[in-house]
Amino acid sequence: KNVLIIGAGGVASVAAHKCAQNSDRLGDICIASRTLSKCEKIINDIRQRNNVKDKKSKLFARQLDASNLDEVVNIIRDCGSQIVINLGPNFLNMTVMDACLETGAAYLDTSAHSEAESISDPYPWYDCYEWKRKPLFAQRKLTAVLSVGFDPGVVNAYASYALKHELDSI
Repeated sequence: KNVLIIGAGGVASVAAHKCAQNSDRLGDICIASRTLSKCEKIINDIRQRNNVKDKKSKLFARQLDASNLDEVVNIIRDCGSQIVINLGPNFLNMTVMDACLETGAAYLDTSAHSEAESISDPYPWYDCYEWKRKPLFAQRKLTAVLSVGFDPGVVNAYASYALKHELDSI
C-alpha cells in the first residue's frame, strides 16, 4: 500500500484520480513534483469531486527534485510508499528506478528513458537503460512495469492486435 506519484501534469492528474478512487486498496497517496502548487491543485480537484474512496487514506503533496536520488529515496521512505508511479519527464526514469531498487518499492512509468540531451536514442532504445535493471529488480523480487503509457504501451497493444487478428505480416 501507499502510492507515490511523481509528476503533476495531465497524466499524473488522471493517475491520481484513479488511485484515489481505489484508495481502499492503495492506501495513502502522495503527489510530488518540482512545483508544489500543481500537486495541491490536483489534490483539491480530487477532493472537490469526492474521489477518495477510503476517507481514512491520506492525500498529500510534496515538493521534489526527482533528478536527485537522495531526495527520491527520502520521499519514498517518508511516505511509506510501496508503489511509485513515475509520470515525470522520461529522462528521470533511471533515478526513480534506482530509488525504487534502494527502497524496495514497485516501479511504473509511462515512457522509455532517454537522456535529456538526446533527441532520439538508437533502436532498440528501451534496451539501452531500464531493461538493464531487470536482473536487479528480479533479484530483489520487485515489480517494474515499463512504458505503460500511450507510446509505446497502447501502441504496442494495437500493433500486437493487428498482427494477430488483422494482418498476415508486418
